[in-house]
Amino acid sequence: MNASQTDTTLHARADQIYRDGIGSSRASTDRMFAGLMLLQWVGAVLASLLISPRTWIGETSTLHIHVWVAAILGGVIASLPIALAILLPGRAVTRHCIATAQMAFSMLLIHLSGGRIETHFHIFGSLAFLAVYRDWKVLMTATAIVAVDHWARGLWWPISVFGTTASSNWRWLEHAAWVIFEVSVLLLAISRALHDARGVALGRAEAEQRAELVGALVDARTLQLEEARAEAEAASRAKSTFLANMSHEIRTPMTAVLGFADIIQDPSLTPEQRNAHIQTIRRNGEHLLGIINDILDLSKIEARQMGLTPEPCCVRTIVAEIESLMRIRAAKKGITLESRFEYPQPASITADPLRLRQILVNLVGNAVKFTESGSITVVVHAVQVSDAEPILRVDVSDTGIGMSSDAVARLFTPFTQVDTSPTRRFGGSGLGLAISRRIAELMGGTLSVRSSPGAGSTFTLAIPTGDLSGIAIHHQPVAPLAAPDAARNDSRAPRIEGRILLAEDGTDNQRLIAFHLRKAGADIEIVPNGEEAIRAVERADQDGRPFNAILMDMQMPQMDGYDATRELRARGCTLPIIALTANVMQGDRERCIDAGCTDYQTKPINAPSLLGCIALHIERNRSTTTERRGSPEAHAA
Repeated sequence: MNASQTDTTLHARADQIYRDGIGSSRASTDRMFAGLMLLQWVGAVLASLLISPRTWIGETSTLHIHVWVAAILGGVIASLPIALAILLPGRAVTRHCIATAQMAFSMLLIHLSGGRIETHFHIFGSLAFLAVYRDWKVLMTATAIVAVDHWARGLWWPISVFGTTASSNWRWLEHAAWVIFEVSVLLLAISRALHDARGVALGRAEAEQRAELVGALVDARTLQLEEARAEAEAASRAKSTFLANMSHEIRTPMTAVLGFADIIQDPSLTPEQRNAHIQTIRRNGEHLLGIINDILDLSKIEARQMGLTPEPCCVRTIVAEIESLMRIRAAKKGITLESRFEYPQPASITADPLRLRQILVNLVGNAVKFTESGSITVVVHAVQVSDAEPILRVDVSDTGIGMSSDAVARLFTPFTQVDTSPTRRFGGSGLGLAISRRIAELMGGTLSVRSSPGAGSTFTLAIPTGDLSGIAIHHQPVAPLAAPDAARNDSRAPRIEGRILLAEDGTDNQRLIAFHLRKAGADIEIVPNGEEAIRAVERADQDGRPFNAILMDMQMPQMDGYDATRELRARGCTLPIIALTANVMQGDRERCIDAGCTDYQTKPINAPSLLGCIALHIERNRSTTTERRGSPEAHAA
């Protein structure tokens, strides 16, 4: 709103306040005059009784005609103004009727007193009262009535107005002059009062406007603070979630890396076993390196320090390399991975090959991760070479689980995962897609997604090809490139005699932990989730071969360790349940203990610490069980 509109609105509001104030004042004055009319009627009757109480005609005494005039005429004069003051307060017709009636009472009193000069002062008082209306038209009505009355009665009935029988053509002018003098003073007072009222109305309007502006500013600031608080809370939650996920994502492969690094030092291993352990270490080490690189890449992007190195690169070669790298992973899940090119295609484009490969590896890797059955297709669409700014478009489509619109909306937000629950089936740091989109934008392109639950997803990368002048259009695929191939022996480790249930969904961690437990002498049964753990405990009790302790991973699919522990405790299980988790944030230990766990061990595991913890709690549980069996209560039972 500009200054002119603000000024117009201000004066309109001031006029409204002024009219409301004057209207309210005049309605109140109407009610005052209604009471005054009734009082003057009674006063006229009393005055008539006092001045002309009775007359005598011979021996007969009767009320004087003045009494009847006061009673009847006074009632007539007062009735209509009183009715209008009650029914139509604040109206102009009410004010003018009251002014007429008020002057009529002045005439009646003057008549009843025989024109005594004292009663003429009633006129001046009435005019002063009528000035309360702050309406000059009302005073004009009253003045005109007084002038006409004094002129007419002064000519034809002077005794009723001047107290003399001699008529005068000019005496009424003398009275009229005094009335005009008072009215002039009252008009000046009314003008000043109306001016002051307008000033008060303008001041109130300005105060309201200031209050409204202040209120709007306060509301806006409050909204900003609420939004800032909501953003801060969301950022805090995202940070906590990210740290928890990163802790899990880092510690889980670290468990395999450190654990198998200890194992390969065992001289009793065969060369094949040693090589398999080395490959496990390398695979998990590469995974850790990828996480670290993602974090560093995002930091560079946020700090605007990531640079690109555009150079000629062959898209067919990059796609063939990625297809070769990912085909083994896809085959293990029973899904097909294929690439398809639409023509024409340039032999090369100008782009950063390392970053282009990074984006496509992330997209294809995610497609493999989130697809349980079906296929993954990489389609490189035709490039319109004749366009002023040719665009390369690559679609990565899968038949996986798909996503809802809400999930898509937050998909490219750093540190955010579609599924953040402890039972999520798919891991990840939540950085890959955010980094891929940022890199695509740095390259002058876009990264978008189309998806729906259960119907798979299609990610589309579109980047400029650069100048294609002199670039041949390549129609033959290059040959696929070959894909690169993906514990200390501690004699002091305690012996464990008994059966241990290991609930762990990670294959490498299952092998690592089972190795240490079997080496310590334990009999091991492995289950991949909480539901299987509950069934295994029940089955072992029914077979008469109960477990001595349970190692419970806290993040597993289908049913996590927290719910499984609560369910086991609810069913009366008293076995030691040792939490095994990569979450080491503040409060995670307490959360495990609150769920019913006996103790808490972190990933990467420390074999002596884990074995010592298990041995300690097995021995304590056996001692407690022996004490219960030897107690008098047990014998009595």
